Amino acid sequence: MSAPAPMEFIRDDEIFVRMTRTERWQHLLLVASFTVLLATGLPVLFGYGGGHAWRGVLHRLAALALIGDFGWHVVFDFLTERGRRDLRDMRPRGRDLRDVLAHFRLRGPRPEFGRFGVAEKLEYWSFLWGSALMIATGLLMWFPGLSLRSFPLALHQTFIIIHGFEAVLALLAILLWHMYTVHLKPGVFPMSRVWLDGRITGADMKRFHPLEYRRIWEGRERLAGELLASEAVRTSSARPGTPDAPANPDRPSSVAGDDSAAASDGPKGPNETE
Repeated sequence: MSAPAPMEFIRDDEIFVRMTRTERWQHLLLVASFTVLLATGLPVLFGYGGGHAWRGVLHRLAALALIGDFGWHVVFDFLTERGRRDLRDMRPRGRDLRDVLAHFRLRGPRPEFGRFGVAEKLEYWSFLWGSALMIATGLLMWFPGLSLRSFPLALHQTFIIIHGFEAVLALLAILLWHMYTVHLKPGVFPMSRVWLDGRITGADMKRFHPLEYRRIWEGRERLAGELLASEAVRTSSARPGTPDAPANPDRPSSVAGDDSAAASDGPKGPNETE
């Protein structure tokens, strides 16, 4: 007789939510606002297209959208349970440094990641820091009178330089880092659809986030064990009891039968339903 197949706690085609609808809207607003900011700002940085009034209007509207999106994201991070969990998972840990060093080893196993890997953490914190820097310097450029009343001229000019080259750095990070690690890497090419539908399959989680995959698997395995143990206890308590001592053969069978019936009476455990 063949052994029973092992229980499967996560199917390869099972769907998990990687990005909620709110997170996807935040991402789409970030993509749209950042694209317009680059299209209307980089030409000025490199000496082209500074004379059109519509360019400045579009740039400021996109800046307001970026500021609103950044504020929305920060509020979401601190005031929702999912946001706080994401923030906890994004915290740098000692393991992250070991994972970075493991990438440079010629031998040994490759590092495994949980919900967020080192690259995702670095990119996320770079996004927060870069957005805050761009917003602060952009506002000082938008209101030069306030900036010049508060800071020396040389520092105001430094803000302008920082604003421009931070935009270039962000563009390069997206093209050379984000696009590859999210969309162009093997197994995902030509594009990950998580930013559109927010879903990831069990097979992709096992491949790209093995620590999170094992955490979910072990949690379900532990829950299944607890349910089986609980069912075993309920089943054993529902069985008819046996008398402590055999019935006296000298007594009439009707009396012994009454005693047996009385001994077997007891509460029956409810049936467990899934």
